[in-house]
Amino acid sequence: MKTNYVYFGKGSKTIVFIHGLSDDLNYWMKLASHLKSEYRILLYDIRGHGKSEFGDFSIDMLVSDLYELLCSEKIEKASLVGFSLGGNIALSFAIKYPQIVERLILMASFSQCDENLESKFMEFRDALDISFEEFYDVIINYVLPDDILNRHREDLEFIKIQQAKNANLKAIKAGVDMGFGFNCTGHLNEVSAKTLIMAGRDDVIVSLDLAEILNENIRDSRLVIFDNTKHNLLIGRNIDDILQLIRQFI
Repeated sequence: MKTNYVYFGKGSKTIVFIHGLSDDLNYWMKLASHLKSEYRILLYDIRGHGKSEFGDFSIDMLVSDLYELLCSEKIEKASLVGFSLGGNIALSFAIKYPQIVERLILMASFSQCDENLESKFMEFRDALDISFEEFYDVIINYVLPDDILNRHREDLEFIKIQQAKNANLKAIKAGVDMGFGFNCTGHLNEVSAKTLIMAGRDDVIVSLDLAEILNENIRDSRLVIFDNTKHNLLIGRNIDDILQLIRQFI
C-alpha cells in the first residue's frame, strides 16, 4: 500500500492531521501553514483518497496505515488531529496505541452512529450511486453555513468540477459503509491521552449529542462548541480560534 504524505516544519513536537471523507491532505494546509514554524507537521492521504492507493477498507486497516507511516518516519510520539472520518481513525488509533498519542483532537467526529447520522450516510450512499457531483451537491449543504454557501457559489462549483476528476467513488462509498458500523463508545474509557473535542453547534451530520458522548466517556476531555458552524469547522471565522486552541492544548 503506497501512502501519499508530506512531513515538514520545525519544533520538537509532531502533529499528525487526518482528513475526512472525500478530502485529502490539502484540507489541512491553512492550519499547517500557521503551525509549521512551531511544530513538525505530518499530513497524509488516507487510503483511496488523494494520491494514496486503494485496497481493502476498514477502520483496522486505516489505523494500521497510520501506524506504519509513523514507524517509517520514526515518530515515537505525536498529537493526532482528526476531522470526521479522520477523527474515527485518530480515536481508534489512540485506543490501540496509547503509548504513541501525546494529545488527541477530535473535530466533528463520533464514536457511534445514531439514527440521524445513519440517515445522512444513507443519503450520501444514494447520491454516490449517481455520481460524485450528486454527492457533492448533497453534502456541501450540510458542511457549510448558508452565508458561506451564498458568497462562494461559483468557487464551490469550480471545486466540485476539479474534485470530480480524481474522486475514487469506491473509496468514498467504503468510508460511508464503515461509518454505519463504527462503534467504539465502549472503549472510550481506554483513551489515556488528553482530548480536545470540537463541534459545530449547527452540525446536522454529527449532532452535539454524539459530541457529548465523547466528552462524557473520555476521562480527560474538553468540549468546545463553535456557533454558526455546521460540519466543517475550518471556515474563515473559526481559523484563529482553532489555531489558538491547538497551540494551547498541545
